Amino acid sequence: MGVPTIKTGPMTVEEFYAFTDTRPDEEKWELIDGEPILNASPSELHQRIIKNLGFVLATLERRPGTTWEVLPGLGVRVSDTNRPEPDTLIIPIKGASSDRLQRDRSDVIVAFEVLSPSSASRDLRWKRTAYTSLPTLTHYVVIAQDSVDVVVFARENDFAERRYGSLDDVIELPALGVSLPLLEIYRNTGLK
Repeated sequence: MGVPTIKTGPMTVEEFYAFTDTRPDEEKWELIDGEPILNASPSELHQRIIKNLGFVLATLERRPGTTWEVLPGLGVRVSDTNRPEPDTLIIPIKGASSDRLQRDRSDVIVAFEVLSPSSASRDLRWKRTAYTSLPTLTHYVVIAQDSVDVVVFARENDFAERRYGSLDDVIELPALGVSLPLLEIYRNTGLK
């Protein structure tokens, strides 16, 4: 038996999938700059916001003529060594012959992140740069879970920050033809 070869460079997305295939399904991993990152378990409040967002978006998605779909838990292939996983994303609807077993997409239209204490800095800095590098992305939406506070980065404004802080505010996503009331995103959270 010889000495095994140890790869010292960054992990690729394909190596990342080989690694995560050996991990329990309930673990949420991301590949950031070639390093696998295990995310902390989400709070109940985090999950309630995701549920609210998914409900509103799924209702809007069912309108006739919609050319997009909302999916949670799918990765975004930014490069060969970067595969973040937003809480929810919106992608174009693919035809019936498309590979539905894909674990990631690079044609994301909108990415949503609910901030967690352990990932807030990465979500606001690294992920913002990563997602906005995608030519198809029109909006990156970051939602606080400890207060009514949403930041939207829109391509139409060169991804400049726009902040929403009232339950009366409505986020407009013109690329999708939808409006998202903060009142619905924060429904049953106790936040005001």
